[in-house]
Amino acid sequence: MASDVAITERGTRASVLGPVLQLKIFAPDYRPLFWREVWDAFSVAYPGRWAVQVFPPADRLVDGKAVYHLWVCDGPPAGLDIKSG
Repeated sequence: MASDVAITERGTRASVLGPVLQLKIFAPDYRPLFWREVWDAFSVAYPGRWAVQVFPPADRLVDGKAVYHLWVCDGPPAGLDIKSG
């Protein structure tokens, strides 16, 4: 993983996707990250795993810093694989 991107595990919780592990991905200086930087950091730390990112409605938005939250699934999330039919 690039040294300028950090990942913090925030715990596991139940969801409609099954149990998910919440990740916080960020640069130590909180600079905005490109999508590929987030994906690269995730894929190095969790190779072969699936994760989802959630975009909440405005009243649930937490937007103080450039922090990216991913939810790591136990397996492929049913119905969300773009490459399958």
